[in-house]
Amino acid sequence: MPTNDISSILSRVVETKTEYDTRLLAQQLGTNYRSLMYWLRGERPLPAHLLPRICVLLNNCEVLDFLESQAGRVAFKLPDPHVTLEKELVAISNLIKEVGEALESVAETLADGVVEENELKATIPKLEGVIQECASLKYVLEDLCKKRKKKTKS
Repeated sequence: MPTNDISSILSRVVETKTEYDTRLLAQQLGTNYRSLMYWLRGERPLPAHLLPRICVLLNNCEVLDFLESQAGRVAFKLPDPHVTLEKELVAISNLIKEVGEALESVAETLADGVVEENELKATIPKLEGVIQECASLKYVLEDLCKKRKKKTKS
């Protein structure tokens, strides 16, 4: 069985959550244990509408990240809409720091004109982190603008 398909990713995630009862997971999904096991073994296709709930229950979005990568996209977690401006400024400050670290990693990777696999493994996660943070920040800025427009209309 391939190591990068929906069922193998879900199986691995469920296995790493050793404290999580698989029967409880089936119950929380509104299905039976047998169906869940068919899906985890890849013997039957998993209904797509269950994926978000599984990710929330297991607190792990690897399978959604996999699907996004297959579609050539990068997902990000939406920020809490109740976060204060002060916390957002801290987040922006952290983003600027992450961008600097990611660019430094890219510069080191490209310095000799050759991209080694170990360099790629170190650089890609940093770049993906920056991309996710930028997308999240975009959402926050749009939300702040909407809130400001609502206040001015009131």
